[in-house]
Amino acid sequence: MIAERKSYSLDQLCQEVARMLKEHALMDMQQDQRVSAAPDKRTIRYYTTLGLLDRPEIEGRQARYSERHVLQIVSVKALQSVALPLSEVQSLLYGLTDDELIHVIDNVAESVRVKQRLLRKETFKPKRWREITIEPGLKILAEEDWHSELDEPLLHDRVKAALDMLKADNTR
Repeated sequence: MIAERKSYSLDQLCQEVARMLKEHALMDMQQDQRVSAAPDKRTIRYYTTLGLLDRPEIEGRQARYSERHVLQIVSVKALQSVALPLSEVQSLLYGLTDDELIHVIDNVAESVRVKQRLLRKETFKPKRWREITIEPGLKILAEEDWHSELDEPLLHDRVKAALDMLKADNTR
């Protein structure tokens, strides 16, 4: 039994590409605000003239697109989401098989997911500091939640050593 190939009109192609971009979390990842996340009909025609997409089959007077076209467009949009210009995208995708296009999409989608996870983590927590003025020109800075792990006499010795170093630097 031969599997029936999916065939899309231009409108259906736009919808399928948008669905697949959402499915792979690539819809909102465009780096350049001039580049739309999901391509419209005009963009798809433009990609065809650039050679980024295979020419569609013509049935009567209507262009018909296949699953390969969907993969080609999603691959283009995936690579654009990592700030690659169309000229580089074109050279990277030229001659790739459907399986290779799927591989490109999956790899870019995974890198986007990793980036999103890293950005969600609180990698950099802001520090709040307390500042205590001892006398004009001399302040102590301490993290807001600072607690000494040293016993008090050792802490006093360290503060005294720091003051002695400051005095020695001022006498030079």
